[in-house]
Amino acid sequence: MPLAFVGPSYTLSTRKASAQRSVNLYLSGMETPSKNAFILERMPGLVPFSTIIAAPRGCIEAQGRAFVVAGQSLYEIDHNGVATVRGTLATNTGPVGMAVGVTQLVIVDGLNGYILTLSSNVFAPITDPDFPGSRTVGYLNGFFTYITPNAQQAYVTAIDDAGNIDALDFVSAERSPDPIVGQICAFGEWWMIGEYTTEIWQPSGALDFPFSRNEGANTEVGAIAAFSVVTVDNSVIYLGRDRNGGGLVYRFQGYQPMRISTQAVEEELAKSSDLSEAVAFTFQKRGKTFYCLNAPGLTSTWCYELASGTWFEACDLDGNGQFTQWRGQFHMYCFGENLVCGSDGVVYRMDHTVNTYGGDPIVCERISPHEALPTLDRQFFKEFVLDSEFGVAPLGVTPYAELSWSNDGGFVFSNPIQVSLGQTGQRYARASWNRLGYARDRVWKVRFSDNAPFAILSGVAR
Repeated sequence: MPLAFVGPSYTLSTRKASAQRSVNLYLSGMETPSKNAFILERMPGLVPFSTIIAAPRGCIEAQGRAFVVAGQSLYEIDHNGVATVRGTLATNTGPVGMAVGVTQLVIVDGLNGYILTLSSNVFAPITDPDFPGSRTVGYLNGFFTYITPNAQQAYVTAIDDAGNIDALDFVSAERSPDPIVGQICAFGEWWMIGEYTTEIWQPSGALDFPFSRNEGANTEVGAIAAFSVVTVDNSVIYLGRDRNGGGLVYRFQGYQPMRISTQAVEEELAKSSDLSEAVAFTFQKRGKTFYCLNAPGLTSTWCYELASGTWFEACDLDGNGQFTQWRGQFHMYCFGENLVCGSDGVVYRMDHTVNTYGGDPIVCERISPHEALPTLDRQFFKEFVLDSEFGVAPLGVTPYAELSWSNDGGFVFSNPIQVSLGQTGQRYARASWNRLGYARDRVWKVRFSDNAPFAILSGVAR
């Protein structure tokens, strides 16, 4: 019988309607004719690159150099992973805004600002009395941009001098009375993103203020979280809201916001203890581009793969063997590597040839859609066959996949049964489970955690 086993994470509160879940597995579309239109590929492994001990607050690549703010310190990490302290901040928690100009790296943490002069490595706080404070910082056409906290004002600096602010060099995003939450400088534009609306400003060349509002590019969607705002794949994405509600993720096509979150994702985001502190980062690996969102209080990092337009969950395991948010907090591409700042104080490099998260198992889990007849008549399941990678484990390793199932709509699952995926070279192995009993509404779960390559091509029950 046909079963759309390969799919995204889509677990609804009404689990009897949908219990689908993909953990550490993302949908990958086949670009040429194949036996499957999509497969599930595993998240890349993580290899320790540098240890900075403290929890990360932000990172950035600057002119071929890698910088990380962790705890109270700004670190530079060289191509060998050696970390050097370049400066000390006044605060030690919470995400920071970072931007790079021609000669300066700028960091803001809300009340304070800091400048690292790239040529000399001199680090100093911003002492200009007209500095308004800002949670985020941008850079466009030689100007650094700041947003006054909890207000409608946005400031620009002198050309390529983040510490030189004129009290009169500000504008108000006053088309709507909502305060500015976040900003982003992209596509030659300055996006001022309020609680409920977004304004787009463009370079004007005017002497009194160098930017002007694009009156035809405003939108009635704002942002919930300043650090959910990113630019990726020639578009802007953020966790947004309007005057009717919030907790949706939007991707902009030009100036048009398009909802990309699903009901399942939105139900999970609604469980967050504080969506305003959600933090997002992006990365691109092997032709796939990802938007990853960490929200306080959730047990998964929710990731959106742009090509397939689908969501999955990235997770680690906690001390009780339960899924918890993925350790990845921030990302930068430097030295030809995808570098991920982990919540454990380690900077990792991504590697698809590695099958662990820093030596810890990558637990992959796929829970299927419901397999039931419209009349809910009992069905007998003779066999379940998993099409996966076989015979590609490291020498001496025999990987196993586990199958369990639920007969109550995905609430309670049976004890798992293991089947080998073949030793090295056994590429014609077959993973099947037999005599699986009767059910009116069957949900399947496949789990894999061994140190070996893994992907799911299909799962078929008959």
